[in-house]
Amino acid sequence: MVDKRCSLAQAIGSANNNSSKARCVTGYREDTIILEDDLDLLDELPAITSKIVLEGNNHTIYVKPRYPAFTIKYGDLTIKNLRVKFRNKNRAGPTIEVVNGSITIVDSQITRCTGKFLVEDSFGAVLGDSDVCGYSAETVESWFSGPALIATAIPAPVQPDTCAALTSTTATISARYGLGSGVQCQQVDATGIGNAAIVQSGFIDAVDVWGYVEQGVEICFAQQGAIVFLDAATAPRMPAPVEQFARDGKTCAAFDRSGTVVLVPGQAPAKETEAPDDPPAPQCSITTTVNLKLRAAPAIRKNIIGYVSRGTSFVPIDRTLYWYNVNHQGTLGWISANANYVQANAAC
Repeated sequence: MVDKRCSLAQAIGSANNNSSKARCVTGYREDTIILEDDLDLLDELPAITSKIVLEGNNHTIYVKPRYPAFTIKYGDLTIKNLRVKFRNKNRAGPTIEVVNGSITIVDSQITRCTGKFLVEDSFGAVLGDSDVCGYSAETVESWFSGPALIATAIPAPVQPDTCAALTSTTATISARYGLGSGVQCQQVDATGIGNAAIVQSGFIDAVDVWGYVEQGVEICFAQQGAIVFLDAATAPRMPAPVEQFARDGKTCAAFDRSGTVVLVPGQAPAKETEAPDDPPAPQCSITTTVNLKLRAAPAIRKNIIGYVSRGTSFVPIDRTLYWYNVNHQGTLGWISANANYVQANAAC
């Protein structure tokens, strides 16, 4: 996650070396770097020498025109939902440089440039180029790779929707960027839990969750109880702390790593209730602080069905950790719950 504690340059360095820098967390083989805000780059980014996915979340990276936007050397970069804009004046040199590597561009755009995409071999020989200035792929992916340059339109990969097999009587799952972003899950039995102590003491239900979980995932079991999270980073899987809470009679938890979520008998997380003569609880209300897209479902890849202007207030119909369900001028849809975009009162 790129934020105040982890810069984009530090995140790329961590991914390249498979070692944590500053407070950046590295993955294994392929790393996903998530932007939380627009970035104004003062220096050139490190060359990409590993496999990296850069999830832009529709943010903009501002680059000085003296530098290429990205340099890939024996690496593999995928940029998604990203805007790249050169500062002050157009860049005349190569906008992206690739030496025996590849780049995939998904729903992204590069502007304020006149230079081309440059592909070289390890000796510096130019093998091909293509104009990507102003390029925008709204419905397809385009793949440029070296040393032989290929430009072709291919369908976006289809993510299997394993979580759809869960029923409302088992559990419901939501993710910051929607389940279509790569979150996978499966209901499991005692064998899938694999922890003898928990199995012997008894459990109510269990769901294994993996894939793109680091974005933040919420699970709500239909029944009441207590939640134990078995972290997939340990072998055998061992209990690890997670944030758990109650909502609408359900037992819920939020987590950002792969593992098995187990509902066991026990006291459910506390939920405040009022005495009969207490005044009604204050109503949740939100106000947008920027212009937002209204979506058909709580996922960034779902259809855009409208737009909500800055300063619009709502009483949400429903919510997850990452999305609000609202009625906007008679149209039901979802908007982001990110605190950078929406101001909520204390009742939310």
